[in-house]
Amino acid sequence: MKSSEKENKNSLSQKQLCCMMCLKRMSQLSFKPTPFLLFFLGFYVVLSTPEDPINCSSHNTNCTITNSYGTFPDRSICQAQKVFYPTQEEDLLRVVASATRKGKKMKVATRFSHSIPKWVCPEGHNGWLISTKYLNRVMEIDAEKRTARVQSGVTLKQLVEEAAKAGLALPYTPYWWGLTMGGILGTGAHGSSLWGKGSAVHEQVVEIRIVTPAPPEHGYAKLHILTEEDQHLNAAKVSLGLLGVISQVRMLPCMHHHLLQLPFPLYLFVSFNLINFYFRVLNLLIITFILLNHFLTCVSHSHVSHIMFYF
Repeated sequence: MKSSEKENKNSLSQKQLCCMMCLKRMSQLSFKPTPFLLFFLGFYVVLSTPEDPINCSSHNTNCTITNSYGTFPDRSICQAQKVFYPTQEEDLLRVVASATRKGKKMKVATRFSHSIPKWVCPEGHNGWLISTKYLNRVMEIDAEKRTARVQSGVTLKQLVEEAAKAGLALPYTPYWWGLTMGGILGTGAHGSSLWGKGSAVHEQVVEIRIVTPAPPEHGYAKLHILTEEDQHLNAAKVSLGLLGVISQVRMLPCMHHHLLQLPFPLYLFVSFNLINFYFRVLNLLIITFILLNHFLTCVSHSHVSHIMFYF
């Protein structure tokens, strides 16, 4: 009996010793950032494209939707019965009419679903999603009238590139080029300035074509063409997707020569100062990370000492 107890104690002490050695070894491990790793992480963040926020178990049915961050604030998963991918205005009218006739709730989803709130959730398993992913054509760029007409799924990058070919440019834009024009207008996305009309992109809009539900005598769906003379234009600009589906947008970009052009020496001066600023921020982040790493290492060492005390 005594020998068995002694063996148990010896085995227990060996287990304790192994645990102590493992914990001590883990506490000594420290992560040391290298320039290569930092460059790789920055390269990945810059070039990575968000995945499609809509996933369906079968052909465009039994779908789930999230945002470009992969999760909503409450960590919930939004579901929808169907998703539709219209490519032109006539498709939008048919989908909205069908949903209205069947009493389905509809929500509009953009290409990357970049909004953090759950505006895109159709409130239940039986709702429908209308994606503007393939409403992605630049319809017209008129250099003489300084107008650009695009479908609502056109990304900011597409508009900037196509407008530049005609000598036009948007004076202010949000920072991410993956935003769509319909999403920008629906959420009031903006840049940073108080000059002129301000930095909100919707201030450059002069016409919106929007499809809304309608009574049976109008075929359950109706196209509204709102211009600057229409009192409802401002309401449709920042509607949060609650008034209907934006089909097309006509904007009024400015000419390239109306933008501020810095002389080359001043441009170099500003560029070098910006680079210096970014390097200072990067160094501050690295120092903060190293200090935090050392702090966690000290905490883990203190945990080991506490464990040794209890043993």
